[in-house]
Amino acid sequence: MGVDLGTSSVKVIVMDEDGKILAQASEKYPILTPSPGWAEQDPDRWWLAAMSAIRRALQSPNLDRAEVKAIGFSGQMHGTVLLDRSLKPLRPAIIWADSRSSRQCEKIRRKLGEERIVKILSNPIMPGFMAPSLLWVRENEPSIYEKAHKVILPKDYIRFKLTGDLATDISDASATLLFDVRRRRWSEEVISELGFREDLFPEPRESAEVVGELSRESAEELSLDKSVEVVAGGGDSPVSAVGCGLIRAGMVSANIGSAGQVFAVLEEFRTDPRLRIHTFCHAVPDTWYMQGAILSAGITLDWFIEKLGLKSLLERMGLNPYDELVEEAGRVRRGSEGLIFLPYLLGERSPHMDPDARGAFVGLSLTHGRAHLVRAVMEGVAFALRDSLEILRELGVAVGEITIRGGGGRIGLWRQIIADIFNCRVKTVAVEEAAFGAAILAGIGAKIYRGFEDAIKKTVRMREACEPSPERGVYDELYEVYRSLYPALRNQLHSLASIQKRRG
Repeated sequence: MGVDLGTSSVKVIVMDEDGKILAQASEKYPILTPSPGWAEQDPDRWWLAAMSAIRRALQSPNLDRAEVKAIGFSGQMHGTVLLDRSLKPLRPAIIWADSRSSRQCEKIRRKLGEERIVKILSNPIMPGFMAPSLLWVRENEPSIYEKAHKVILPKDYIRFKLTGDLATDISDASATLLFDVRRRRWSEEVISELGFREDLFPEPRESAEVVGELSRESAEELSLDKSVEVVAGGGDSPVSAVGCGLIRAGMVSANIGSAGQVFAVLEEFRTDPRLRIHTFCHAVPDTWYMQGAILSAGITLDWFIEKLGLKSLLERMGLNPYDELVEEAGRVRRGSEGLIFLPYLLGERSPHMDPDARGAFVGLSLTHGRAHLVRAVMEGVAFALRDSLEILRELGVAVGEITIRGGGGRIGLWRQIIADIFNCRVKTVAVEEAAFGAAILAGIGAKIYRGFEDAIKKTVRMREACEPSPERGVYDELYEVYRSLYPALRNQLHSLASIQKRRG
């Protein structure tokens, strides 16, 4: 069984040892935004949703509960869950999309200095990561911080509730800004420098390492054998990569989930000295990955379709809004008739690392209709991802073909846009859910497979691929325009963000 605690929902997959999915279920939950720029979720709501999804998956007629041998986990990264001495949440979790801690990020930069940030953390200091979020709690909610006994990552709370054992894993911990990424361990130096207690953070384990068994209460509630082994799991990006077979150096993927990433596997540690992209530990032992991350990918299409009323309008007409609008966009010529979209709806990470960036349509004219805007949104996400791809190429990462994953990757038009804008072959896998990768980790930990290579060989199936179109040339011209827009608009976007913040 694989359990993926995503940003908007928890997903559960149960598969056999050949990778055939026997059961799956999901359960949604909201993001809480009590103030502008804040993004929180209730850990106990996660738990209720996870148990509901697990129970529904286990009710599948294709599944014999007695045959469930192991459970693995995947989860949204960077989040901060504070637990008291009774191991109950002290406050809502601060998740990756939160931008309240900009001042704390600046304090961390000044305290550590660029050399130590590059050498130890190997990542830019950005809001939404655990270190600045925890610093914000200490400075703004001192009574809560003083009661904190442990601080864990989102998916670790679900595993703890199932087993009663507190732990985390190396891949997820490496994305906290408190971790020595090269040495794959907590950084005592950084934790001490920032004034945190070392015992706040649980011991990190390898992602496929067994960390416990189901508690008696969980086993009884789910009607599972208590001997079911539970592995540490990992962050959703590396675990999803495992589920796509991305375990060796030279393998590259692009993800269009709620957020988006370009992911490249490394067998030797490497980092971007300018910190435009991230270096984290992979879920595979002694392996790392470089990743460019954008905050708004698939969520941009959701925003456009839902916030502009197109979803309800088309549903009243008996049409599937996504199918209808993507089909319309497919009839628009490449380049959307000179319309470009900047997808910075939540600020941006790679390569700008700017929480105050904002989105924009540039080039609007009376020529443009909703189909042009939809296509421009999809192209804008692909341009933003290409920014990270170009950095990987600059750093010497060879890119021959791309495995595309995430909900956006299931849209044929978006796959072709990625192939054209990246100018490389794009392939897909039969199953690219992070929960599938989590199930693979469970099988490795339970010794059902001999290791990662054996697991991938037995479970991952490739599907169709698409090649760049001969007519893709216009995208190279438009990409150069796209790259020029953020520097040109940066001050204006910051002014708008400042006005928004002052007005609350």
